[in-house]
Amino acid sequence: MRRTLAAVVAVATSTLAIAACSSSGSSSTSSAGADANTSATAGATTAGMAAATQYEQQFLNTPTSIGITTPLKSKPAAGKLLVGLDSGLGSAKVLAQYWAQAAADIGWKYKDLISGSTPSAQQAAMNSAIQLNPAGILTSGIPNSTIQSQLTLAAQKGIWVNSSADTSPPSGAMFDTSIANPAQLAEWGKMVAAYVVVQSQGKAVVQDFQLTAFPILLDFDTAFVAAMQQWCPACKVTTNAVPAASLGTSALTSQVTSVVTRNPSTKWLIFDLGDLEIGVDAAVKAAGLSGLHIGGLTADTPNIAGLKAGTEDVWTAYSLPIVAYRQVDSMARKFEGMTPLSANLPTQLITPQNVGSLATDSAGNYVGVSDYRTEFKKLWLES
Repeated sequence: MRRTLAAVVAVATSTLAIAACSSSGSSSTSSAGADANTSATAGATTAGMAAATQYEQQFLNTPTSIGITTPLKSKPAAGKLLVGLDSGLGSAKVLAQYWAQAAADIGWKYKDLISGSTPSAQQAAMNSAIQLNPAGILTSGIPNSTIQSQLTLAAQKGIWVNSSADTSPPSGAMFDTSIANPAQLAEWGKMVAAYVVVQSQGKAVVQDFQLTAFPILLDFDTAFVAAMQQWCPACKVTTNAVPAASLGTSALTSQVTSVVTRNPSTKWLIFDLGDLEIGVDAAVKAAGLSGLHIGGLTADTPNIAGLKAGTEDVWTAYSLPIVAYRQVDSMARKFEGMTPLSANLPTQLITPQNVGSLATDSAGNYVGVSDYRTEFKKLWLES
């Protein structure tokens, strides 16, 4: 859904995010079983703990499949041009790197355009992409509403568009938004909640930090809170909105340390994007805060390093390479008159116990399925 996304990201921080709380750093607290501002007194129920444990166990192993198996009807015609809109932030750069690799593997050309993270910049980048008259445009995390006039123009010119980490339904030129969709974000939220409930033995006090600029992340946050409430009636979750402008700055780390200082019973810090957490490990240590467990959505390379170092606890895995290849695969199917495939991405919970056995690329980015490239080439009749 990152340095991401997201992509994400990026995935983005331009790939994955939320619009729920205000962007001023406001917060709200929920204890399960009641309304958002009511405290509960019971611990996690026996049934809740058992359900959380069972759910968690499904996602502790390395995935073995890219999740799709239907090949193209014929080998794609070579030479098509794809344009990718890349926010230029963190994981979005990684996603764009793999868009380019996937395009090359299928025999196409790729052009990268920096789209920034503001609506005006995204609209300008989309206009520039259309002027290149490509066969398709790849995006991530940009709502249809932001680029609606550009999508109308793309449709008029016969240019197809797809997106990952998007809350928008497919419409017109935007023919596929199924990759890292809201349902998958909800699954990730539930996965992290299961881990927190089990590892805290049903006694978690959580601060959930939410990047408010990208609507897709809301689905993670909402599902996380709902699962915590379902499985652990007494676990306390407080949500904290993070303005996009704070990303990667001291304002973010100051916000986190201030929140924990004001709420000394806090034991868990959950972030709805791995990029949000970067710098937090050092900041809480410098502030003399200890005993904190850290995790959330979409591990970036620093988060994976934190897991290895024992300073972080759990992150969902988001394979930017597979996201990129799925988007290019979707384009190929559209060009051939096939229906794009809708399937969840391969994923897992990354923990200190399994981080040493992850499939990653040479830069440390999560790959998940080590032979993904071979598998996609088979589907594309390129091998």
